[in-house]
Amino acid sequence: MTVHVWPWLRRPGRLLLPDWLAITLGDHIFAWRPLDLVEMAHEMKHVDQWREHGWRFPWRYWRASRAAVAAGQDSYWDNAFEVEARLT
Repeated sequence: MTVHVWPWLRRPGRLLLPDWLAITLGDHIFAWRPLDLVEMAHEMKHVDQWREHGWRFPWRYWRASRAAVAAGQDSYWDNAFEVEARLT
C-alpha cells in the first residue's frame, strides 16, 4: 500500500466531488493533504475492498451507488462500500 499526497489534486477533484479528500485505486491512496488516523483507516478499508474484489471493485462500487439512489438515498454517503469504510 502506498499513500501519495499531492496538493495539486485538490482542485481537479473538487470538480467531481466538492468535499473530496482522497481516492483509493488498488493499493494506492491518493490525497491532496496528509490523512489523520480516522481518514487513513477509512481509506485502508477501501484498499481491503480492492483486494477482496480486484478490478471488479469499481463496477461493484458503481452498482452500490446506483442501488442507493434507487432506494432514494445518496449515491456516496449511502453506498454500501462507503458505509462499511466509515464503520472502520
